[in-house]
Amino acid sequence: MAKNKRKKRIPSANAPTVKRVGRASKHKSLANNMVHVFVDDQNLFWGIVNDGAGIGYRIDFGLLLDEVSKDSTGKQRPVKSAYIAGVIPDDDTFWEKAENQGFVVRRGYLGTNNRSKQDDAFLIADLVETVCDQDGPSTVVLVAGDADYYPPLMKSIERGWRNEIAFINRGASASLEPVVHEYRILSPSAVEKT
Repeated sequence: MAKNKRKKRIPSANAPTVKRVGRASKHKSLANNMVHVFVDDQNLFWGIVNDGAGIGYRIDFGLLLDEVSKDSTGKQRPVKSAYIAGVIPDDDTFWEKAENQGFVVRRGYLGTNNRSKQDDAFLIADLVETVCDQDGPSTVVLVAGDADYYPPLMKSIERGWRNEIAFINRGASASLEPVVHEYRILSPSAVEKT
């Protein structure tokens, strides 16, 4: 007799984004309402796949950008820059949003066969450069959950910036709490390419 496998339920696109407060020290008064978005696409993709979405799942980076650039009340904030550690398909809605809003897009190193390499290292370097060189303090939105991101987020805190993490329901390292002001939970169905 075959076992009855139950597929994990993925929240609907209309599910509210759950928020929780991190333990970071208070940020300085922000110079602007803009956000700098940093996406570790492999970290997010494998988190979603391992949470039950399946290997065929695809992220719509335009929808992802819309979700993570909202403030805690759900109001859209302007994007100043977006760093995507990975490959964004040419037909993704992200490119139209970037062109319409006029923000700076940076991507990780693309190696052989257009595959991304050393994503975490390039993302970390870009995050540190952003908090050191851009008008601020402003807001960093990190779409990842690895503890590896503690050092650049600590640098952001030292410069008075606000740090937010947007990730799936599970997988964000608890060791990031001292350097994060707010966590938001992404619904995989809200950012899925259809």
